[in-house]
Amino acid sequence: MKLIHRFIIILLLIVPVFSGIYAQNKYNTVTVTDSIPINFDNFYTISSVSIIPFSEKIELRGSVLNRLTDYNFKYSAAAFTLSDSLPYSIFDTLYVTYETVKLGLKKEYKKRSLVVKYDEKRGDTVQVVETEAGGFTPEAIFGPGIQKSGTLIRGFTVGTTKDFSLNSGLRLQLSGNLTEDIEIVAALTDQNTPIQPEGNTERLEEIDKVFIQIKHPNATGVFGDYNLNNRNGEFGVINRKLQGLMGTVNFDPHNGYVAVAGQRGKFNTNNFNGTDGVQGPYRLSGLSGERDIIILAGTEKVFVDGIEMVRGENNDYIIEYSNAQITFTPGRLITNASRIAVDFEYTDRKFARNFFGTGAQTIVLNEKVKVAFQYLQEGDDQDAPIDFSLSEEDKQIISDAGDDPLKAVKTGVSLAPEDSLGIRRGIYQAIDTLINNELYTYYVYNPGDSLSLYNVLFSFVGEGNGDYIRQALGQFEFVGIKKGGYLPIIFLPLPQLKQLGNLTTSITPFDNVQLDLEYAGSLWDKNRLSNLDETDNYGYAANINLKILPSNVDIGSLSLGKIGFSYKERFINKRFTSTDRFNEVEFDRIYNTTGSSTQQDEQFREAKVNLIPIQELNLSSSAGFLKRGDSFRSDRYNNTIRLSDQQKYDISYNLDYVDSRNVTVKTKWWRHAGDAHYIFWNLIKPGFNYLAENKRDKRSEKDSLLAASLEYYELNPY
Repeated sequence: MKLIHRFIIILLLIVPVFSGIYAQNKYNTVTVTDSIPINFDNFYTISSVSIIPFSEKIELRGSVLNRLTDYNFKYSAAAFTLSDSLPYSIFDTLYVTYETVKLGLKKEYKKRSLVVKYDEKRGDTVQVVETEAGGFTPEAIFGPGIQKSGTLIRGFTVGTTKDFSLNSGLRLQLSGNLTEDIEIVAALTDQNTPIQPEGNTERLEEIDKVFIQIKHPNATGVFGDYNLNNRNGEFGVINRKLQGLMGTVNFDPHNGYVAVAGQRGKFNTNNFNGTDGVQGPYRLSGLSGERDIIILAGTEKVFVDGIEMVRGENNDYIIEYSNAQITFTPGRLITNASRIAVDFEYTDRKFARNFFGTGAQTIVLNEKVKVAFQYLQEGDDQDAPIDFSLSEEDKQIISDAGDDPLKAVKTGVSLAPEDSLGIRRGIYQAIDTLINNELYTYYVYNPGDSLSLYNVLFSFVGEGNGDYIRQALGQFEFVGIKKGGYLPIIFLPLPQLKQLGNLTTSITPFDNVQLDLEYAGSLWDKNRLSNLDETDNYGYAANINLKILPSNVDIGSLSLGKIGFSYKERFINKRFTSTDRFNEVEFDRIYNTTGSSTQQDEQFREAKVNLIPIQELNLSSSAGFLKRGDSFRSDRYNNTIRLSDQQKYDISYNLDYVDSRNVTVKTKWWRHAGDAHYIFWNLIKPGFNYLAENKRDKRSEKDSLLAASLEYYELNPY
């Protein structure tokens, strides 16, 4: 029943929040007067569930009390206290007049009450329990207008190889109107198996979830588990699975939102190529390459060759959230040319995480100008580690490490504790030797031996950077300096904080012309426990985008059809960091950014012309120029022609050319894509598509082709 209690408590807490909205709608309010005798506790509660702030008038002995000096009103608790300096008597009575929202909620709900009665046999008064009329029922709380459904499960499990255990579960759905303008939608599930759902179906069934939504024409409140999806401009992108509360307000043409929540995971993107004949599993990793992560159920977005996949055994892929592994179904064949990108949220069980987000927009000047802003903050709580504890010595190590996670390490070697006989029973033996005339100590897995005095924890540091290899769980073998991937050290996690804010302005001087301006700034503190390396936290980005929608162009009596134009210019500082992906999935391939570094300033310009001489013909041509620092540049030219009659035929052809160069490699890359079909009698649609690529990688014009060069042609009739 604790879930129902949580729901009722949340519902009662949000009533004062919506009271402020109702204050503007007098027909939803009512004036109430309470008479309250003076008591010794100096604590007084009103009879209504809520009160509209600052609407109260308190009278004592015919005089109205001063709000600032005579009493203190706690509006969230619907109660007040009198000032100690106010003269009054225990025989006085307070008269409180105030405005409240017309709700069908009572101040108190109870199934039984304790009453005093006279016992004739004993000749004295006794306290007895009586059942209240109406009782503690959903109808008594919410009224008859609420639709309710759900299940309550109780069971047990017993077997020859397992202990007796109790199972319980609750699923509850509520929907309906609390008042004329307040609507509630609630979905609550609570089961004693806190595991993630399996990732082999298109639709996930959450095991433990609380979702409560309160709607009003001018506001909406969401409490519990929810997804925040919002985009302001190009850089202000957020897509998170949160647990907390979110409120939105809408007074046309002004609207905004605020979200405060606990964040279960971090966002990351993995990009890799498939392997011929291997459908999976493919292992996903965290921001620092860590493998021991848990993917948050339902947060993943999987793309193959730029196309978003659908989860499910009968669709494109399945995913094991607890192991962070993805496997593709036979319906989606993977080759070494398959480009796989996965966006996801994950938890590494290091620190509790918090999230705050807010944004607003308004439209002014006869809907010609729209101004919007957004601020996002997500980060680790350095004072709330989850699966470990930090000593003062550990915190000092982290503080001295600055932003370098490789410096936040401590030894993984510890003496085994003594048993009752004073003997240390470790699993590793220390061996001293000379390597390059220097004393070196390594450790040998030898449990049970009297010389094994140590327990050793190892961490993966990358192949070729460590001295040990892993043989089995908890068993590592020394293979030589820099010949393995593990070291006897423990990495201490660095608590991080990321902030992003952006301001956008959209100007529409004419119906078919739009100018978008954006400026964004970010702060990424990679170590909240350290004051070192703070000068490189700030980064910024700016974007200008001009769009002229296709419009009719006439020269005298000659019609050129419709012509559209767009121009985009973007600058991204090398220290700028975003909260989510803002480029299209195939952006790096489109501009062949292989070999370039995102840790450089980026300049990007793109111009596009669209010509529609007749309704059936569409011609498009664009030129894009990307530059990262002084070491990388890419020029792209794209042309598309499409002749289409949706009822009969469709013919399209795209020619794409990219000329890129970095410090060592120059690339010329031609890409062709075409498709054509014709529909006969609305029954048969024969056609074919054509793909071709010709990529030439060279170090100079006279050098031979490099291994990354390719050329292929593909024709598929259907």
